[in-house]
Amino acid sequence: ADAATNIIRDDFNMKLSGSASGASGTLYGPGMYFTDSITKADEYTREDNNGLRCVLLVRVVGGRVNRCEDVAPDADALRTNILQGLNDSVLGDRLKCRGTFREYVCFDAAQVYTEYVLSYRRKLPPKAT
Repeated sequence: ADAATNIIRDDFNMKLSGSASGASGTLYGPGMYFTDSITKADEYTREDNNGLRCVLLVRVVGGRVNRCEDVAPDADALRTNILQGLNDSVLGDRLKCRGTFREYVCFDAAQVYTEYVLSYRRKLPPKAT
């Protein structure tokens, strides 16, 4: 929840992307990672002292999207395309190449607008005896 509060107050901080915080991805290069799956988003959450988890529901402007279906993408080449203006974002289609989830990666905080903050508790089914 602290990270969400910071993002809402100060916007996304690109200096933290790809950092050792454990919350940032680097498969497609240092950027802001988003998904269309709450299950995937939940993987990156941490429980606070009250047992709450937090995700942000955001609007992302992809612009010219580079769809990447590679199992082992070349993050440097993807980033070069962004820096050269060929693309504005990356769609890492892990659903197509691995059967998991899609990841949307932006490299400019101006591409993202936080719409909602969702706080929740995981409710796991009872263990079978």
